Amino acid sequence: MDIILKEIVTIIKEETENINKKIYGTTFLEILKEKILNRQDQIHLKNLKVQNSNIDLEQNINIPDKNLCFKLSFYQTPKSILKLKLEKNFLLIVFKELVKIDVLDQNSQKIINVILKPYMGVTLSKGSVCNLNFPKNSLIMRLEFDDFDIEKKQEETI
Repeated sequence: MDIILKEIVTIIKEETENINKKIYGTTFLEILKEKILNRQDQIHLKNLKVQNSNIDLEQNINIPDKNLCFKLSFYQTPKSILKLKLEKNFLLIVFKELVKIDVLDQNSQKIINVILKPYMGVTLSKGSVCNLNFPKNSLIMRLEFDDFDIEKKQEETI
């Protein structure tokens, strides 16, 4: 599992260098998602050693002007996270099993159901409310991105 973590972190670091420095927020995460999925052949899931427990590995990735919180999780047993309010912009990529996500539409107050297959991902903005349902033996990647303060950044550039 540590090997897979290092492979994905390396891909993230390499690819963020190629993304325009002026791109932030969910647009940044959406571009990063595509770049990670395009390099999925470099992630060796066959190295995954299944253990008899749930595993959560976390790592902060510091890139100039961006602070990413990366989490790789393997769930031996099903897990649900209900009414999760996102504090940061959020990227979720599924590597193994089907993951169900229910997102609350803030305008209509209706629930939008999404099912992600392996090697699919979704980007959600800060403030979104969702339910995450992970089946047994699922392997998922979560990436949270702290947006910078636009007013502070504009003061520095003027």
